[in-house]
Amino acid sequence: MTRKITLEWPSEEITIEATLLEDQEPELCDLLWENLEKPLKLFCRHPVSTGEEFSAAARPPRHPVKTGVALGRHKRMFCEIAPGSINYSVHGGYGGLSCYYGPCTEPITVSGAVVGKVVEEDIPLLRKAGKAVWNHYYMIHEPILMTARRSTE
Repeated sequence: MTRKITLEWPSEEITIEATLLEDQEPELCDLLWENLEKPLKLFCRHPVSTGEEFSAAARPPRHPVKTGVALGRHKRMFCEIAPGSINYSVHGGYGGLSCYYGPCTEPITVSGAVVGKVVEEDIPLLRKAGKAVWNHYYMIHEPILMTARRSTE
């Protein structure tokens, strides 16, 4: 059975689905699935200069945690990741998701690896979410939340 995750931006009334790429990144997909046993609320941030990509991270742990080598079999640079991709990186605790809603320009290696692909019919909604995150981060300076959970379909 193909596993999927749901990403939602409640303030924007946007919900999308992404299929996990378990053949390419089995360990990271398993870890993400484990961490989504309960829905997670994540704070979104937009780097503004990288291109059409934004990240979402959970609240950090209250106590310091050990970090180690970033997981992921296939390392890529921002400029190599296709629109519609979902990247997962883990650095002590939960980690974070990055959503690629269009092209990126930076020739810098990202942490983690691509673990998901947004279903084709939801790509326009992902672009809308990306623009909303950019607007919240850069223009109106208000936080925007994303909820990530296991898909029920």
